[in-house]
Amino acid sequence: MALDEYDYKILQILNENSRLSYAEIGRKISLSQSATKERVLNLVENGVIKQFSVDIDFTKLGYGLKVVMSLKFKNDEFKTFLNNLSRFPEIISCKRITGEYCLVAECILADSSHLENLIDRLIPYGIPTTSVQLSEVKVDHFFKRMI
Repeated sequence: MALDEYDYKILQILNENSRLSYAEIGRKISLSQSATKERVLNLVENGVIKQFSVDIDFTKLGYGLKVVMSLKFKNDEFKTFLNNLSRFPEIISCKRITGEYCLVAECILADSSHLENLIDRLIPYGIPTTSVQLSEVKVDHFFKRMI
């Protein structure tokens, strides 16, 4: 699917706030509400937009510690871990990667004792290496270079 400048502007706007109406998006890029709606629906239909989601502030829910964990598995424990992933609700995203580690997991935890508990539960599968996230920098310049 070939995208034009309007499509990239729509993607940039929706990436920042997917709750905006077609009229609000259209006003930002000088398109009518109907033309904007048609373009968004076309982006969805062609699979460019896979879903609309929400950005949750987990600290408001009592989960003030965010970590990125690299996982190196013993022997064939990788498949066993994937089959048991639902036992780890703290893991909110998991990406399979190349290199020394097999997976990188993003985890939301209440505190350091919660982290220690998670590590203890992961050790039977392999070796977790943890980095505590101090802050998050929003990077939104991808679409700006496309416009």
